[in-house]
Amino acid sequence: MAEDARWRAWAARIAVVVAGVVVAVALMELWDFANTDDPELIESSAISRTAGVACATMRGVVTSEALPTSAPLAQRVGAVKAQNDAVVDMLTRLRSLGPTVLDEDQPAAQWIEDWERLVAARDAYARSLATGKPKPLKLPVVDGRPLVERLNDVGVNCRVPVVLLAP
Repeated sequence: MAEDARWRAWAARIAVVVAGVVVAVALMELWDFANTDDPELIESSAISRTAGVACATMRGVVTSEALPTSAPLAQRVGAVKAQNDAVVDMLTRLRSLGPTVLDEDQPAAQWIEDWERLVAARDAYARSLATGKPKPLKLPVVDGRPLVERLNDVGVNCRVPVVLLAP
């Protein structure tokens, strides 16, 4: 009986140590998970706030600059350029946060580059429109995903306005 009690006490000590190790490892993993940057979502409150305000301003400008396809070519080209300028202004406000803030949240720089891709595609469209032989607006696919999907799926309240997609 004494040996049986000793064995149980020893087994209980081992169980407590193993349980302590399991809890410690679980807490370390949880801490690591909580402090890891999600590479697909912008989580920085500074970036999100700045993007929200800058995006609202951009949306207002691009909507006010929208023209019907029946408008004269020169006016339509001017409208596309003014809308692109509004997007560039938004990106300038985001860049004003500085590289340190933007680099801390992994998809922020990529998101800005994607907006620049949209501006480049719209600029190519404006140039073709200015020649009088407009080519359709062609948005790139990046890493197998449509550009608009990448722009809209980063967790920031800044969806691409429809007027930027159908000039």
